[in-house]
Amino acid sequence: MRILLTGWNGQLGWELHERLKGCFEVIAAGREDMDIQNPAEMCDILRRLPELSLIVNCAAFTDVDRAEREPRRTERINAGGPAILASEADKRGIPMIHFSTDYVFDGSRAAHGRFSGKRQSGKHIKPYTEEDRPDPLSVYGRSKLAGERRVRELCEKHLIFRLSGLYGTRRGNFLTTMLKYALSGETPRVVDDQIISPNWCPMIAGAAEHVIHRILSGRKTEWGIYHLTGTGGTTWHEFARLIFEKTSLLWDKPLVIPETVSSREYGALAGRPAYSVMNPDKFVNTFGYSPPDWKTQFLHCMGTISKEYTVGRHGRQASPSSSPRIR
Repeated sequence: MRILLTGWNGQLGWELHERLKGCFEVIAAGREDMDIQNPAEMCDILRRLPELSLIVNCAAFTDVDRAEREPRRTERINAGGPAILASEADKRGIPMIHFSTDYVFDGSRAAHGRFSGKRQSGKHIKPYTEEDRPDPLSVYGRSKLAGERRVRELCEKHLIFRLSGLYGTRRGNFLTTMLKYALSGETPRVVDDQIISPNWCPMIAGAAEHVIHRILSGRKTEWGIYHLTGTGGTTWHEFARLIFEKTSLLWDKPLVIPETVSSREYGALAGRPAYSVMNPDKFVNTFGYSPPDWKTQFLHCMGTISKEYTVGRHGRQASPSSSPRIR
């Protein structure tokens, strides 16, 4: 069976590629292979591809603040590209998996008297379900919501997985940024009034792989939107503090405590939800796979950090692809 995997060299796409290439023929498409901002080029390339069993779209513009300055580019990548892929999947009569974000929500639950702002775990606020109404605060969130809607409209056999706080040891993300601070001994300023659910990329890729095997084995699938996330929530500051605690022990360095700052004081260009923890029950009940809670994922991740950074002091690099590439 043959899978088209777009965005294969991003952090999630790379993890999925490593898992899928031993079981399926994966056509790996990165930005150098197919310009997702160019509809004519995309349509021409897709038209020339051989028979496919599944399209998995990991390509996205994820720089939330930069998106505010480049709304048209963000829309083309996060909404226009998925629309073309969804149309192609529907034309071929095959499923499509698309990844979205918790930033489609505005976090207004935190403003209704159940979240005071600082050092809260979020355990008393009800996590968002797939039935809750999206209302994004940013260009990025709006573009991802538009992408969801176009995939739903254009492809009957679709799965949309909303993700939250994705991190790993490849590419730039919150974890790699904090590791740089930890190695340098500098003290970062981290917001403590946004509650999120961090998710380790390999754990999320493992869950997606499980679903892909189900689909391609012919199991009946309930198409639609799912929240693919571990349980529980924390603030960015608390997450950063745990990273610094673990790396202090790992690298035998003095413990640095990140400075707390409010979202308003931090002054990010894009608005972010004060609360964006999502409920994964629908995913768990439908696919029989339960990602660990966020802290368990983090501890698993730090086990790999121990191996990678004490020996080589570098993150993993993408291995040469053994999959076919779009030419």
